[in-house]
Amino acid sequence: MTVDLDSKLIAALQRNGRATYRELSVAVDAPRAAVSTRVQALLDSGTVSVVAVAHPELLGLKALAHVSIAVSGPMTPVLDALIESEAAVYISAVSGQYNVIAELRVPSHDDLYRAIAELRSQRGVRSVSTLVYVDVIKGIFMPESALQADIRLDSTDVALIELLERNGRMPFLELAEHTGLSPSAVRNRVNHLIASTALRVGAVVKRRGGGRTLAMGIGVNLGSRDDNAVSEIESLPGIEFLARTLGRYDVIATVAANSSSDLHALSERIRGIDGVSGLESWAHLEVFKEHYARSLDVRG
Repeated sequence: MTVDLDSKLIAALQRNGRATYRELSVAVDAPRAAVSTRVQALLDSGTVSVVAVAHPELLGLKALAHVSIAVSGPMTPVLDALIESEAAVYISAVSGQYNVIAELRVPSHDDLYRAIAELRSQRGVRSVSTLVYVDVIKGIFMPESALQADIRLDSTDVALIELLERNGRMPFLELAEHTGLSPSAVRNRVNHLIASTALRVGAVVKRRGGGRTLAMGIGVNLGSRDDNAVSEIESLPGIEFLARTLGRYDVIATVAANSSSDLHALSERIRGIDGVSGLESWAHLEVFKEHYARSLDVRG
């Protein structure tokens, strides 16, 4: 029962990291007292952290890609180099043909080319396969729409974003104390940042035992009816991330579940979707980096 409730709460916090206990109670159909107890337990244990991430375009990051890396020998030197790279925002050791996957966010495709060339030059890297994101359909910390053209940030907005990057559930009263604004003014600013797509607040999950903490990556090749197939994949339970890509797959996804049997069942459901012509999967063994924060410049 607790594992099932935790899974529902994690999914709800991934959709809205600042949801109130009352909103979470309605979302998971559980008593408010049980919800507040389990959310606090998830946060205190380190299983879940809630953070804010600014829209990549706000940070000047317009080229986004998924790279798969095959390594000869120990992975530690390659992982260390990736962890030090500002371009790599997500790094995970995985099973399968490749040993490490990473998500890169850089200002331009020229920067992306250079980042991948540098990665290929690392000692121990045998090969690198790149998927460029064309359209992010679903993602906790990925834009599902372009940044609103009229968004303008001032120093107070930047201060709020930086505070929420450290603790996405920081109460409005505490945010007000840090910024010198009233709680109502802070609430209005934060809500505007989220509504304008400048900011997303969601849960980061530490993949370790119980409560929707097993994750698998899936690469899908499509035939005809690709739009319908993608819509069906998006609607499945456990889909945390979904994007159209250029490269060896037409679509990639991250799925989460409570058990390996649930992950297998989900991959079988995807294989059975009309329009899916091929599927490959890899297990996420350990996440070494998940950090999206960057310094924001305020101009004007």
